[in-house]
Amino acid sequence: MLILEKGEVCPYAGICPHNDVYALCYGARADRNNKFTCDLVVDGKIVKEGTRLSQDQTGKMKVIME
Repeated sequence: MLILEKGEVCPYAGICPHNDVYALCYGARADRNNKFTCDLVVDGKIVKEGTRLSQDQTGKMKVIME
C-alpha cells in the first residue's frame, strides 16, 4: 500500500498502467487537496490486476477486477 499526503505525487505515476491519458489517477495529481491511499502498489511493485476508477479521489473506492 502506498499513502500519499496532500499534493504529494505518486512516484510510479509515469509508469503505472492505472494512470494514463484516458483515466488520470488522482495519486498522480500535484493539485490534490487530500490524502490518497493506493492499494495497487504492494511492496514497491504495481499490481496489474484491476482498474482504478478515474473519479476515485481518495484511492479507497473499490478497484474493478478484470
